Amino acid sequence: MKHHLMINDYVSLLKAYNEHTNVYSKGAYDKLDFHIQDCVNIAEMITNETLDVLDMGSGSGLPSVVIAIQNPKNTVVAIESKIKKYTFLDHCKKTLNLRNFHPIQMDINEYLSRHKPSADFITAKAFAPYEKIITICKKIPKRNHHTQLIIPISEIQKDSHVETPPIIEKMVNNTTFFYIKQKIR
Repeated sequence: MKHHLMINDYVSLLKAYNEHTNVYSKGAYDKLDFHIQDCVNIAEMITNETLDVLDMGSGSGLPSVVIAIQNPKNTVVAIESKIKKYTFLDHCKKTLNLRNFHPIQMDINEYLSRHKPSADFITAKAFAPYEKIITICKKIPKRNHHTQLIIPISEIQKDSHVETPPIIEKMVNNTTFFYIKQKIR
């Protein structure tokens, strides 16, 4: 229940911040509940264990902030190149007191070349096409031979002709969510 309240606090923070700095489309507020549930699903797939999560192109914190809230045992690194979105992520960290959340303002390729991070899980929501995400993931050192990518995809992407690993479908409240979950390399 505590996680649910903190997620509500995050949504309130997002909407309040968005009034003066556009970090999430106001026209998409009607889809925000879907996107929050999408991120909760990702957090559940990762599990609340001592794991390192790297979120590429974190934007307004979906899924990185939600994962940090839902899975307090995870260490979540959120890479965002745009300063105004990074500033919001940092504001979330401080306001919600997310000690396990670490936003970094940098391009993902620059971050990878400077830091050589390893991660147990890599996420990316609305960041880039699958093929580009896989190319970037191959630059990330594997951890214990089990580094996994989890990305949400739309039904249109699911039905496209692009070859992808098997798709995971999850039904929540009569809504179907789709994910690619695969080991890297």
